[in-house]
Amino acid sequence: MMHPGFPLRIPNAQCPMEARSEKFTELMNKVDVEMQRLGWTEAQGREHLLKTCQVRSRLLLTEEQLDNFLLYLQLTDTPTPATNDP
Repeated sequence: MMHPGFPLRIPNAQCPMEARSEKFTELMNKVDVEMQRLGWTEAQGREHLLKTCQVRSRLLLTEEQLDNFLLYLQLTDTPTPATNDP
């Protein structure tokens, strides 16, 4: 027996990578490069996404949100994000 409400529809922001656009994949790769440049761990990236977008994974971002995250990383000069809020 199926649970009421099934099948679930997954919003575009939560589609599997196979369904993502080529641009989204390109943005993901660029974010990887920038995170590596800054020395960010996955946990640090997750922390930033939780604070700014209320999601735990880049896969849950829209293309626009991912593009904004990439821009933030590109404009960041410090090797690691600040973890202490004033």
